[in-house]
Amino acid sequence: MINVDGWRRYVSLIEQHNFVRLHPKTKQAHCLQEHLDEISKQVDFFIYVYPTRNTFLLCLNNQISKIWKDWWDYSFQSGVIDPEKIYKNWPIDKTTTIDQIPDWIKREFLSYYLIPGWTDQIGWTFSDHCNQSNCVFVSVEDLLYDFENSVSIIIDRLNLSTTKSISEFLPYHDFMIGLQKNINQDTLSKKIIDSVVNQELLDWSNQYLTLTSESYIQWQLRNLGYELRCHGLDTFPTNSVQLKELLYIV
Repeated sequence: MINVDGWRRYVSLIEQHNFVRLHPKTKQAHCLQEHLDEISKQVDFFIYVYPTRNTFLLCLNNQISKIWKDWWDYSFQSGVIDPEKIYKNWPIDKTTTIDQIPDWIKREFLSYYLIPGWTDQIGWTFSDHCNQSNCVFVSVEDLLYDFENSVSIIIDRLNLSTTKSISEFLPYHDFMIGLQKNINQDTLSKKIIDSVVNQELLDWSNQYLTLTSESYIQWQLRNLGYELRCHGLDTFPTNSVQLKELLYIV
């Protein structure tokens, strides 16, 4: 998988491949619309896979947990994120190494940095005005839950030949869905946020919630006017009563 710079080097080569995959935006200064327009002019067709609001956390959690052995350590040690952002803005001594930063600081930092940054990277709501005539738009949600139809659209639009029917892949697809440990992060996080807004009782102590999803909840509650008393809160609340006690209106 390459970025736009790698793509530009690739299209200058004599040898070409039938399929190439790339990220159309990897830097804050990149314009997603311009890059997709550029790609559109250089290919016959391209498939644009995009998350929906119902798969936002599934995609983000998968990116964080599956590409790098430890996204946090990699981001700071590689220089992608300046460690001073932590040491200057949180009460943590510089002798504390990045891998020893407490979870409450990680969570709060991610709520300010990761969620807005990823939202910008994917160009949120861009799918509302995707207008390239040679673009085959496929949402992650459809690819997961309407697999057969989504693949059929791709095959028909790109005029591909197949040696097996799509239905033969359905058992494998179902098996792979079952291995997605982050599949319920969006639903659970929405329930947690709704439990606060609607004053409902909710217990999620027996459900898996990632630190990334916790940071999303903190970010979303902040957007709704609630701030979290998170100093020293390494263990996130496991029910709505505990969570509400830690919130204050800003």
